[in-house]
Amino acid sequence: MTDKSSTDKLFLPGQDFTIRPEWRRTAQPQYAQALVYAPGRVHFCVFDFSKMGPGLGGGGLGVSTSTAVNKLLVSRKRNASQEMTATTRHLVQLFKELVNYADDDIFVDIQEKIQFSHAGLGSNVSLNTAVIAGLNALFGSPFSVENMWDIITRNYVENAADGHAIYRGLDTGVGEACLLYGGLVWIAEGEGMGDGRYIGNLATDGLWIVTAVGDVGKLSGDVLKAFGADADMSGKTESEVVAGKCNEYQRQYGDALHAVLHRMRADLLRNDLRGLLSTCWDMNEVGNIKVLEGIYEPAILHKLVKTLRNAGALYAGMSSAGPGFFAFADSEHSALRLQSVLQDRFGDYFNNFAVGQAGSKLSIYLD
Repeated sequence: MTDKSSTDKLFLPGQDFTIRPEWRRTAQPQYAQALVYAPGRVHFCVFDFSKMGPGLGGGGLGVSTSTAVNKLLVSRKRNASQEMTATTRHLVQLFKELVNYADDDIFVDIQEKIQFSHAGLGSNVSLNTAVIAGLNALFGSPFSVENMWDIITRNYVENAADGHAIYRGLDTGVGEACLLYGGLVWIAEGEGMGDGRYIGNLATDGLWIVTAVGDVGKLSGDVLKAFGADADMSGKTESEVVAGKCNEYQRQYGDALHAVLHRMRADLLRNDLRGLLSTCWDMNEVGNIKVLEGIYEPAILHKLVKTLRNAGALYAGMSSAGPGFFAFADSEHSALRLQSVLQDRFGDYFNNFAVGQAGSKLSIYLD
């Protein structure tokens, strides 16, 4: 079970690294700069909430979305007029220690940031992945994709509210794999915290996605309201909800969810994307949507899902802990039609509607 105080433990950049001996090596910068474009992601199922905690655990399904993007420049040209964020300073120091690099000439400039933090679109996991992947490229790729996935997931951090400290956020490894491997990603739940395993992905050629960001004040249910008017699903609130409501859900629905996951795994092994997305509708009856009941208004959640399904979505749901909502379509035309349905029927609860492609990897341009 998650220690509810785990995400309350703040520390300063450069402290509390997780470093495995086999990660250590020596490397030097091979390029002047690396420009990284990292999409966001939607995360629409956690397999086992009892294994959630800082570091890799819990498993799940997710896919990247081009409707949300981080853009950052990793370079050897320090910008004297800007300071790096606490998270980027921490990850730079981690990477330098891994490759035995002592010079103080590495700078990460966040040029474009996913606008909506803690909306379920993976703004923090996208940033963490982009920083490590950009540093790896700048240093001539001393780490494999699998290495990077392991390093990032075991060192996943978020900025604290004060902007100076950081904390280990709750992470399943799904977002990192979406950006590093591409496609619709399946991460198996671990036997214990930190023991999750990457299983595989399905190609998503031609898969389009609609995303919208909810108004927490209008969507909040009794669980979230209990934390106060300004509560969102981050930091202490998120850790306490996971430790409480999500583990209560696990006891009630865990067995039923795993029966559905058995069918979904068969779809994965057949490389049947349409089949898997179709099975996801059944997952909504025992999966993430059930967890979110009470965190957000149940009647609105179920009306959203029913409306988008009737409108022809391949699958629709709330991403992660919300309030970001998404729907999949098989063409841009169909996605734009779903966007219109969302805007017309739920415009009072959501805004920032966007249409894009799903499943693309991050991209890096070296100079």
